[in-house]
Amino acid sequence: MNFQEQGYRGDYGFPETQTTTAPAGGQLAAPRQPRRRNDRGGGKVSPGRLFLCFAALVIVGAGIWFGLKWYRAWSAAEKYSGVFIDNIYIDGIPMGGKTLQQGYDAVVSSVAKRQNSWALDLVYNGHLYFTVNYETLGIHTDLVKVESLVRNAYALGHTGSVFDIESDILALAKEPYSLYTTQSQMSTDYLDSMVLAPIAEDMYMAPRDAYLASFDPDAPDPFTISPEANGRRLDTSTIRDQILTLAGEGTSGALQLIPETLYPNVTTADIRSQVTLLSTGVTPISTSSTDNRNNNIRLAFSRFNGLVVKSGDSVSFNAVVGERNKANGFLDAVEYVYNLPVTGVGGGVCQASTTIYKAALCANLKVTKREPHSELVSYTVFGQDATVYWGGRKIDLVFVNNSLGNIYITAHVQKNGGNLECVVRIYGRSLGDGVYYTLETQTVEEIPKPEIPEYVKDIKQLYVTYTDEEFLDRAGHDGFINETYLQRWENGILVGSTLVSRDTYEAVTDRYYVGVKVPEITDE
Repeated sequence: MNFQEQGYRGDYGFPETQTTTAPAGGQLAAPRQPRRRNDRGGGKVSPGRLFLCFAALVIVGAGIWFGLKWYRAWSAAEKYSGVFIDNIYIDGIPMGGKTLQQGYDAVVSSVAKRQNSWALDLVYNGHLYFTVNYETLGIHTDLVKVESLVRNAYALGHTGSVFDIESDILALAKEPYSLYTTQSQMSTDYLDSMVLAPIAEDMYMAPRDAYLASFDPDAPDPFTISPEANGRRLDTSTIRDQILTLAGEGTSGALQLIPETLYPNVTTADIRSQVTLLSTGVTPISTSSTDNRNNNIRLAFSRFNGLVVKSGDSVSFNAVVGERNKANGFLDAVEYVYNLPVTGVGGGVCQASTTIYKAALCANLKVTKREPHSELVSYTVFGQDATVYWGGRKIDLVFVNNSLGNIYITAHVQKNGGNLECVVRIYGRSLGDGVYYTLETQTVEEIPKPEIPEYVKDIKQLYVTYTDEEFLDRAGHDGFINETYLQRWENGILVGSTLVSRDTYEAVTDRYYVGVKVPEITDE
């Protein structure tokens, strides 16, 4: 902006010098002769004349005084003609001696410097998102108001008479006059909506929960867990407060944006606690077990291996394994039916059911159906076994997942050194830190073998023929009653014991086959 200098001097002049004007005819009039002093009265001046002389002197003195005063005021006004009077300050800038344009330019330059004096980079991980300045905060100076302010300041000492001007100069000499440009009121609307909101949206990352990705029952660790990941969120209110604080301090530089961490609801540890190993059921396979029998065990286990049971669901061994017949892949092997060893399709599956039973008990699952063998088995103690049978009177093993989460079952025939063994593992919701279960079986009562043998007539003469012959078909044995307890351990300390079953192993008498024919008597 160019300001046109204005003359504030005014038209100042001095009184014209008085001259004597000649009368008509071009001749000066003869000078008036002074009166001769009247000798009468002793030569004294009259009071009237004295008063006139005194009045003339006063008038001349007043004129001189006024003239000097006017000249002094005029000189002061002349000194600041076209420039600011001294001791006027705008935003701390001395205006004295500057023209109106120079003063305006100085103030505008100061305003621009002030407006650009603060800048703050918003940075995250080395990435510059935005540079905030006063303009971002809605702070700026209206140049139209700046012009008006400068003109008003310039008016001091440039309006009124020379005496008014002199009065302004003298007053400013005693007390300087300061003016300040004003800025618009700060507003965070633009900062919030156009800066921080887009940054927050870009930086936001939702947390990711861990989850069970897969269950592979044949892997050393059967569970693949997709790990959790933290999220992030920018707290815009906190960042805004930091920006305003730095703006108020005039502190420039870089503000590192530090988002708050959003944590997932489900962690890897949470998933792991849902698929922890609850129990392991193990029974050894006899070295005399045939390949067919071992195949039947493997086949039964294959139906359980990888089984996932939801909370509240029940599991039936017969339903899971199916009918033991050759169509289902089962082979002939020795099995016990009513205390007698016979060859049947599916022999050996009772060892599979027994191993599953032991694992289910130690996983603290509820067993709702189970029967012991009628004869002792080689792979576990009596009372910890579970027999199953498909044909005729079906005998089943049934247990319920009474935990609060899924259970996962793995079942294998595997080598342990040079021998085979059945191994069933059950995974699920943790039983608690340091908690596990074991089985303890105790014989609580002995049942003596009956003293009187059992005799069976060998009508078909399978073993003996004559009445004086007998054949020991079955050696009797004592019986007993076993009680099996589920023991609860916490950090290696036995804290409880619950009765699981009371099983009777019946005493059996000796059984003989005797002949039915009377021997012939001959003479020798």
